[in-house]
Amino acid sequence: MKRKMIRIRLIGFKPVLGRTVRLLHRLGCVQIEDLATSGAAAVRPLQMTPDTVQRQEEISHLLTRLDSLLSTLQGAPRLPAPPEAEVEKRMREEIPLEQMREALADVGERVRRLVEEREALLEEEASLPRYEQTLRRLMPIVPPSAHAEGAISTVALVNRSHQWALDAVAARVEEVAGARAEMVEENVGNEMRAMLIVMPRDLAPELEKALGRESISRLRLPDSFAGQPPDVAVTSLRQRLAAIPEQLAAVDRRLHEIGTSWGARLRLWRARLREEVQELEILERFGETEYTFVLEGWLPADDETALRDALQREVGDLVAVERLPLTPEMEAQAPVELVNPTPVRPFESLIRIFSLPHYNDVDPSPLIALFLPLFFGMILGDVVYGLLLLLITLLARRRFREPGVARDLIHVLLLGSLWSIVFGFLYGEALGTVGEEVFGLHALWLERASPEAVRALLLFTIGVGAAHIVLGLLLGVWDALRQRSRSHLMERAGMLLGLVALFVVVAVLAERLPAGVMTPAVAVLVVGVVLLSASHGWLGLLLGPIEFLGLLGNVLSYLRIAAVGLASVYVAVVANQLAGSLGNLIIGVIVAVLIHALNLALGAFSPSIHSLRLHYVEFFRKFYEGGGRPFEPFRIEPRTGRSPR
Repeated sequence: MKRKMIRIRLIGFKPVLGRTVRLLHRLGCVQIEDLATSGAAAVRPLQMTPDTVQRQEEISHLLTRLDSLLSTLQGAPRLPAPPEAEVEKRMREEIPLEQMREALADVGERVRRLVEEREALLEEEASLPRYEQTLRRLMPIVPPSAHAEGAISTVALVNRSHQWALDAVAARVEEVAGARAEMVEENVGNEMRAMLIVMPRDLAPELEKALGRESISRLRLPDSFAGQPPDVAVTSLRQRLAAIPEQLAAVDRRLHEIGTSWGARLRLWRARLREEVQELEILERFGETEYTFVLEGWLPADDETALRDALQREVGDLVAVERLPLTPEMEAQAPVELVNPTPVRPFESLIRIFSLPHYNDVDPSPLIALFLPLFFGMILGDVVYGLLLLLITLLARRRFREPGVARDLIHVLLLGSLWSIVFGFLYGEALGTVGEEVFGLHALWLERASPEAVRALLLFTIGVGAAHIVLGLLLGVWDALRQRSRSHLMERAGMLLGLVALFVVVAVLAERLPAGVMTPAVAVLVVGVVLLSASHGWLGLLLGPIEFLGLLGNVLSYLRIAAVGLASVYVAVVANQLAGSLGNLIIGVIVAVLIHALNLALGAFSPSIHSLRLHYVEFFRKFYEGGGRPFEPFRIEPRTGRSPR
């Protein structure tokens, strides 16, 4: 079902423009259209004042800062959610931009310093172990002179194939320090060779110049460890690494304290700023005269009284609501909001995936809610598979508690699993033939795994397909009559007459009906094909018979219900027979469980896809065009996860 929509126009005095926009935003029941493109009112587009433009720019800047700050604080423990009462109270308050700007500057600076400190600690925690690995390999060659007072240590690194470079360094050190320096070499890893140089601190500048002229790579330790002997540096590194986690925890605690004291307020500010931005942006759709503002939009008919009452309370007679007459052109542009009973509502997601109906089209949600789970059950049709799928969907519903497409699809599978259990009893199937062999389960209607039942199963699915297609054509004929579309009426009526007549002819040939019905049936068949051809003009001479053959293909397409279902049955039978032929109970059970698990996974996926295809391709094309636009009222998005309605 679809909500009835009406077209309204609001005309009000400019002094109450802001209050009116905030009220409409809070009510959330009007879809505001762009007056500049509708041509429905002879007014000019609303021009925002310089003060309004400046406020909009300032709010956008503050929003950027708020988003950045909250994104940073989200890295700390979760921010507390503000109480709903506080949200509603503060949403009505005027935003103190100056106070907000000062607070953001203060909090932002504190958070920035803490984040920089945290990043530095993390970088240090990641880099220090790399130094430690190299230094530990040099520890065995550290000479006693490295621990002398006033001595510093430097490590030069080269590739082993460049030993000549270390020889050059040694010669340069001899020139600079002579006997006051001590040099020791050692292999580091598979490719590098290191030279440990120990010399007095006062010679360090000369040594740096010498190494720089030779372009020798050095092990550059952080400043707090530079010049220390490798064994001392390793000890210092370990002490520093042990202290870093505690410092990180302290930084996180301070971030958490800021998040706890400021998080709720920042989120409230962000929510209110976003809403004011929306209220300013929506003004682009308004029109104006010298003293008034004008807007047009769509409103659910059952919300009209509530809107009028709210406007009367908020602004009195300063805003007038006018209900506009709906022309056919307007109705064609009306937005669509689906409203169905609770069991049907999850299937609306499947309609939206395909396409929303036009405002004057039939809502197929109840039909797909009836037939899709039924087709699913006809395909899967196994008691145990149905029970397992039911258990899985019930557990999944506990995981996906919030409304959404995922929860809707889980609901669809849940109903399909119930029908699978029903058809499992009708087919007498539980894990294929296990139900009959172990528990004595017998088919209440049709044992589809039996070769003798295949013909009856195929005829049954063709009958189901024919009934489904006929229903779609009946809806198509009714829709064509309602919209007074001659071509659609001829096309769909021709298909309907031809299909019914063809099945009557088949029934006569199968001796299910008396032979005297043959002549009228053939005549009706010819009339149906002629009507179908006439709906396409002269091209109908070619397209009419082709489309009628396509219609027969649509009916035969429902044979996939039987084919996919039989494939599932035979996979289950193979699993049981293979498990019994292995000669080992444990291995047989494992093999059977694995194959049945795979079959169950396919049984959840494949029937869903094929059932949807039968609706989207075979059924909907007979009466449903889609292409409707959703009803998108100007409203505040829910902050608590609840539906706005």
